[in-house]
Amino acid sequence: MTLSLERVQAAHGEVRVLHDVSLEVAPGQIVGLLGRNGAGKTTTLRTIMGLVRASAGRIVLDGVELARLPAHEVPRLGIGYVPQGRRLFPHLTVEENMTMGLLVRGAGADARRDVLDLFPALRDRLGQRAGTLSGGEQQMVAMARALCVRPAVLLLDEPTEGLMPTLVARLLDTLGALRARGVGILLVEQKVDAVLGVADRVVLIENGRTVRQATPAELAAEPELLLRHVGVRRR
Repeated sequence: MTLSLERVQAAHGEVRVLHDVSLEVAPGQIVGLLGRNGAGKTTTLRTIMGLVRASAGRIVLDGVELARLPAHEVPRLGIGYVPQGRRLFPHLTVEENMTMGLLVRGAGADARRDVLDLFPALRDRLGQRAGTLSGGEQQMVAMARALCVRPAVLLLDEPTEGLMPTLVARLLDTLGALRARGVGILLVEQKVDAVLGVADRVVLIENGRTVRQATPAELAAEPELLLRHVGVRRR
């Protein structure tokens, strides 16, 4: 399934945050969404999920217009979402958190087994309350819950936040494995080098507008683009 955004606009109350966002995520493709703080990255993900309503433009998944749907219907069509800060149910066990994902599309034992194959460390934590896990383990649970939806497209908002470098590398390896399975991934991340190391394409967003799309190689050849639109110079 291909996810397409065409000239999307959205607002928080009276304040318009997205003015003109267009991008596409194809199956088996990782797209990085980069921009400065406040550029509209998180709002873009929340608008796709229906948590913020699009006021104009189109959000289409495999021919279905998402912007017209209530938020609870969006995951059922095959979009998984890992929000910034993980948003687990801390008093529920790891298994109970994963079950929340399984129930969305009626997935069963096969989906659970596939997810645990990706995150084998969770097998020994299934009965443990999510709130007692380390930050890295909680991030694994958040991704596992989203993957229990069996998504065609996965949205990730700052998944490496607070993780040690070894865990960042492991998470990026997992994204590569999901890409090989045909999952499309839209990745919002502050660690620019991590994004450029794993993404097939990068979308730059500024003041609620997508201003450039490029491959990591193209951005490496034009380092001033990252400095201008993201505020960092690649090492």
